[in-house]
Amino acid sequence: MMREISGTDLDPNSRPSPPPRVVTGEVIDPRLADVEAVARWLDYGFTLPGGFRYGLDGIIGLIPGLGDLVGALLSLYIVFRAWQLGIPKVTITRMVLNIGIEAGVGAVPIIGDLFDFVFKANRRNYELVRDHLSQPRRRNRLDWMFVLAVTLVMLAAIALPLWVLATLLGHLGSAPPRWSLF
Repeated sequence: MMREISGTDLDPNSRPSPPPRVVTGEVIDPRLADVEAVARWLDYGFTLPGGFRYGLDGIIGLIPGLGDLVGALLSLYIVFRAWQLGIPKVTITRMVLNIGIEAGVGAVPIIGDLFDFVFKANRRNYELVRDHLSQPRRRNRLDWMFVLAVTLVMLAAIALPLWVLATLLGHLGSAPPRWSLF
């Protein structure tokens, strides 16, 4: 039998190209299979024709008044599993903050519903747990930075309006109005 000669047979420095890789799903740590399944169904279980992925959390969030609360309660399962796996408290705090951000912004009509479809707190929390199990030291530093940043933003969001209010009240009470025409 005759064999076909390729360009790699003629050039001694070239290497044959590797066989094409088969694309498979993410390899999941067995300890996290249930966490990944909850995150998938809540945040990215369905795909629109354009490739946008969404989950049940965004759909549940459309229910006025109750949807974001139910979504947040379902999301707490991932936090519970993280606690069972011995994830540090700072990482669990970050996970709760992710859920709080999604539920808080999600409660705003219309814009919050769109935010629910995009933010994907459950996927973020799954990734936090997965990453912590694979590289705990790096995760801890990033988690502390995130918690500190969110705390500072929350303190500023509370302090700034109070300062503006105090300043306005101070100006109103300090000088009598000069409304005289003469």
